[in-house]
Amino acid sequence: MKDFELHFDEINYTFPLVFVQGTGERHFLFGLENNLLKIRTKDFYVSKFQVTQILWDHIMGDNPAHSAGGNKPVETVSYDDIVGEGQFLQRINAVLNSEMGQQFAKSAKFRLPSETEWEYAARGGIYWGDYFVYSGGDNIDEVGWYKGNSGDQSKEVGLKKPNQLGLHDMSGNLWEWCLDYYHEDTTKIPLDGTPCQEPSGEHVLRGGCFHNFAMHCTVMKRYQINPDYKDPCIGFRLVLSI
Repeated sequence: MKDFELHFDEINYTFPLVFVQGTGERHFLFGLENNLLKIRTKDFYVSKFQVTQILWDHIMGDNPAHSAGGNKPVETVSYDDIVGEGQFLQRINAVLNSEMGQQFAKSAKFRLPSETEWEYAARGGIYWGDYFVYSGGDNIDEVGWYKGNSGDQSKEVGLKKPNQLGLHDMSGNLWEWCLDYYHEDTTKIPLDGTPCQEPSGEHVLRGGCFHNFAMHCTVMKRYQINPDYKDPCIGFRLVLSI
């Protein structure tokens, strides 16, 4: 399978997706050193960049971002704004049914990543054994926007060095929503790459943001927040299941 791009001709916009090879019969190590889980994942596609304000505005007809800029990631959007009835995911999937053509089965849909998919992709997929602290390296100034270099504002996507898969901004810039309900007890996280569906009052955020210290932007840092919460530090990226 190869990376591919979706083109929105009416706004002259390209949306690139990166193929992430799953673990097959092997596994990757998820989490902190003293609390590791052996996770298997299937193949999937993930957006190369966080969803931008250009794309959100095209799909939703508005731009809720606090820090405006077309190629900046969209923020100030809640989990509910993304996954709710009639909201972003439902609308973009309706639009993209025709765009995807015969590349995928009609059942293929965009969604948020599971927390384990997110971490696997951030660690570099099959290259997860590089054990980088941040997504793409051990020097956060090379790979991410955080408190020490951002001027306390989000930046356009793709300006920092990508990780081993070619994914940008998975450490810093904006926190990213995941599908999972959050539980501090990581043994509740499924080992097959699917999201945690045991209800709780919060959903998972990953990746850190532009006004966090570097310690919050690592590939293993977990955070959580209510699904209706909106903040200039929270955005998302998309996954396409195969």
